[in-house]
Amino acid sequence: MRKVLLYICSVFILGGMTSCEDFLDKREDVGLTEDDIFRDYYSLRGFLDQSFNQLENVMVMDNWENGRAFVGLFADEMATTDNSSAVFTLHSGNWLSNAKSNKTFEIGNAGSTAISRSYKALRINNRIINDIDKAPLTPEQKNEILGQAYFYRSWFYFQIIKRYGGMPIIDKVFEGGDDDIPRMTYHESHDWMMEDIQKAIYMLPDSWDDPNYGRPTKIAAMALKEWAQLFDASPLMQNDLNSTENKGYDTERAKSAAKSAYEVIRYMDGSKSAPYPYGLASKEEYTNVFYFKYPPVHQPEYIWVKRQFPNAANQNQKRTIRTFWQYEDLAFGSGPDGNSMCCPSLNIVNMFDKKGADGIYYPIDDPRSGYALDYDHKPFEDRDPRFYNNILLPGTTWGHYADGRTYYITTYKGGAAYQHMLTQKDCNKRMFTGFMCKKFMWPECNQYLEKNNPNCWWDYRFLTIYIRASQIYLDYAEALFEGCGSATATIEGCPISAAEAINILRRRIGLTDLPSDIVADPDKFRAAYRRERAVELMFENHRWWDIRRWMILEETFKDTYPIKGALFTPRESNHGSITDKSTLTYDYEQIDITPEVRSFTKKNYWYPLPQHDVDALNNLQQNPYW
Repeated sequence: MRKVLLYICSVFILGGMTSCEDFLDKREDVGLTEDDIFRDYYSLRGFLDQSFNQLENVMVMDNWENGRAFVGLFADEMATTDNSSAVFTLHSGNWLSNAKSNKTFEIGNAGSTAISRSYKALRINNRIINDIDKAPLTPEQKNEILGQAYFYRSWFYFQIIKRYGGMPIIDKVFEGGDDDIPRMTYHESHDWMMEDIQKAIYMLPDSWDDPNYGRPTKIAAMALKEWAQLFDASPLMQNDLNSTENKGYDTERAKSAAKSAYEVIRYMDGSKSAPYPYGLASKEEYTNVFYFKYPPVHQPEYIWVKRQFPNAANQNQKRTIRTFWQYEDLAFGSGPDGNSMCCPSLNIVNMFDKKGADGIYYPIDDPRSGYALDYDHKPFEDRDPRFYNNILLPGTTWGHYADGRTYYITTYKGGAAYQHMLTQKDCNKRMFTGFMCKKFMWPECNQYLEKNNPNCWWDYRFLTIYIRASQIYLDYAEALFEGCGSATATIEGCPISAAEAINILRRRIGLTDLPSDIVADPDKFRAAYRRERAVELMFENHRWWDIRRWMILEETFKDTYPIKGALFTPRESNHGSITDKSTLTYDYEQIDITPEVRSFTKKNYWYPLPQHDVDALNNLQQNPYW
């Protein structure tokens, strides 16, 4: 911890940005003096804006610094075809490589982990908050700077405590002698963080002008508040520093989270005439949430995003698509980037409902869904419409070649892409799940169309989304249900039920409401809202944090080989000579993806503190089982 505290107080690197947009276009500077920082409003705002540099940009492949490891790989959403992925250490569960490790293992971004980035940002914002009177500012300018600083300080502190649990209050620039600062409980850390969030809500504007779009706003702070409160109410966070037991939800804290979430919903409902309206995308607009024509940047679902595109100049968007979501023939290239792919698991595919004979959508383990993984039951027809937005199946048409011929996905057994993955040196030790991620890419982005349109990789843009409108409804439903114990109950400040909040999301995409018997059964409804969350926020950096705070890590990964896939075997023996691959039919088999080990135990609910710091400080307590 001494190293951590000294890092906060003495190590400060102003990272450069590759974006060339408005307030984000900042020159890299180091060694700024006190006079440099507090000279005037613009110098101080420039210093504040370095907080933006420290935000995780998980939608960027990042020049290999994150080891071709997309966030969907962390839990049970995906499997990788990359023989050398950085995610294997995470999956091992051993996040302290030796007894004197100076670091906690975490997959980084721009060569720096989220933990270290958060400490840098805390230093920036502590310095601003504590010394802002040194700058010659008008009251309006001071309010503007402080609102953002309080937001950033709470955001980055949240990133730390959701990994480590309760931590010391980091509200000042520590001196080198401040060695023995005790850890707080999670609740104590959270309650201090709430003070900052409340100040940010009060000070931040409703919107910024176009050049400044991307700065924190009032609704971003409101959304962070309810999200942090939901974490605070969750089972994992009810533990003190000595225990890791499932103690259930704190019902009163859950009710507080629900009330805060409804305040965000109410704010969105009143924003329709605002410069940037907020709310749920329609079914027709749904794809635009995940990739869109630029400009504009803002999409109605966006509440808090990183306004920084993967850079066209250094090919990062192309690298991201081809490394995370495409196989070699689409991506082009014979090396690890071209042959790595993050493939959706059958585990996550099974979260999508299927329409039953009565026209109602049911979970696939409900007999009324008519689901079975065999040819006769057509397992991938009549699924939740989001299935077809997120998942790409073998035999699907996907764009075309440069000469206009239709391109087909050949990831079925015996198909060209499938056979290639069995033998290529960079992926021959892995297994393919049967599915590809479609959520963030469009058919025109492939190496063949690049010959006709070199910009095909940038025809659309995508961003790292931290909070969007759908999440607010999901948070509300979970918090209200866990606070009240009923899916149909309402309380003061929460006029819609948890079931209605889930149904609002389902209706907008074309699904039927949750069946009444599921709504009436608390255990079934809990499974339903968690399933809905897994589907709606799929691959958006939520699943890993959710299964930890719910304390279902061991249950989720109880099998020796917990990650499953589906083998698609064409029923047509002459499939190689059939031109239209979309006409192929398949026999299906569930398979264990045996290379995908998940060696998580009770200790992995919390990240370990660097052992060097634990040994050096009297009051720094290591997390349980580490």
